[in-house]
Amino acid sequence: MDKDFFNEFEKLCDIVQRNIDKCPWVKSINLNIMINEASSEIKEIEEALNKNDLDNLEEEIGDLIYDAFLILKIAERDYNISSHKAIKRVVSKISNRKPWLFWNKKISREEASKIWQERKKAEKKSGENID
Repeated sequence: MDKDFFNEFEKLCDIVQRNIDKCPWVKSINLNIMINEASSEIKEIEEALNKNDLDNLEEEIGDLIYDAFLILKIAERDYNISSHKAIKRVVSKISNRKPWLFWNKKISREEASKIWQERKKAEKKSGENID
């Protein structure tokens, strides 16, 4: 990922926050409404994929990314969750369950699945809450 990607990502984060702060529609909606919006975007992604409409696929994936960030910020607003903590947790979870991403060797799909399942099972068994 290049600098332009991160610049656009930063702009997206700014737009989402401005929506939370200034948009009357966003101020009036709740998490359930946004979940329905995101579900609708997933259906539109499936439709674009089935039609092999790559331009629309790209657009709909962007819409889903926007909705995911809006869900995060609405949950922060309405349920006092920490968006920073949510992102930190997923980074920790994926890093733990996919350690081969940081190895200098290739592994098979079967090995990857086995490691994922073992790590996930160990987390559940220990009651680990990745923060």
